[in-house]
Amino acid sequence: MKKQSIYLVFTFLLLIPYLCSLTLIGICYNALVRHSSNIFRSLVGALVGAIIMFAIKATIQRPLNLVSDEVPNNLFKQILRFYSIRRRKLLLIYNFLVDFALCWFAMDLVREFFSLSFIIGNSVGIVLLIMLISTCIGAYIEYDNLSIDPRQK
Repeated sequence: MKKQSIYLVFTFLLLIPYLCSLTLIGICYNALVRHSSNIFRSLVGALVGAIIMFAIKATIQRPLNLVSDEVPNNLFKQILRFYSIRRRKLLLIYNFLVDFALCWFAMDLVREFFSLSFIIGNSVGIVLLIMLISTCIGAYIEYDNLSIDPRQK
């Protein structure tokens, strides 16, 4: 896989959907919880969000492993490994805590920058559309390398 393709696949297949997932967690939390700025409720929301992010990361393990095997840059390989949930327990806990903090941050950002009518209205559809388009572009760029179909190799 060419270096440029690796960065494009990372951006469209991993990074943008990850940011969209965080945004969706923030939107859904703020749409469902009446007093979303309460510390205890934010703690529970971030915990649930981190669990959801963990589940999402489980679905991207194969493409992640295929892309990270092709990366020559060690720093970029470590960034890719952030998404991996097949690691030592200490790194897995750290990964979960980072997701927890990012979910809390996303909930606060959504509450700060969007009105309640926008959060309840069009926001989920817009973010899902961005995620779908991004995932389609990322999969199209390197379908042959990311495919599980043995005839493609």
